[in-house]
Amino acid sequence: MREQLRNLLDMGELPNITIQIMPLTATPHPGLMGLFEIVRFPKPWPTVVSLENIRGGYFVEGTDDVAVFETAFDRVVATALSVDDSRELIETTMKDRT
Repeated sequence: MREQLRNLLDMGELPNITIQIMPLTATPHPGLMGLFEIVRFPKPWPTVVSLENIRGGYFVEGTDDVAVFETAFDRVVATALSVDDSRELIETTMKDRT
């Protein structure tokens, strides 16, 4: 497990990866409603949302529809531990596990 946690810390140093831990005690948030991925493309292509469930996958397009998921994502990020606090928790867990 220590190697996995070390890998998370290393990956979190990359410019395109943000690691935030969602505490089990967190208040309800939109992330509990299902998985989604916001996919941003360079202009002129629009941002889309990728959804997958037991019936398959599909994309959500359109400014208003995508905005719903962007707001949900912002709420998930706000509910999770900060990047620094998440990193500290991972480091503490690594120390406690050795």
